[in-house]
Amino acid sequence: MSISNLEDAIRFISLELQDNPNADRLKLIEEASQKFDLNPMQQEFLTNKYILNK
Repeated sequence: MSISNLEDAIRFISLELQDNPNADRLKLIEEASQKFDLNPMQQEFLTNKYILNK
């Protein structure tokens, strides 16, 4: 678990949303979390960023 994993996850989600703006954001976060081995705090950050727009 590192910052680079989170950066990779953000890049992954951003590229997916660029290709398909209507993609299921929660599903993308779950996929990125597994793919990049994110911890719950990092998952929460992604949820805040992509779903809650904080």
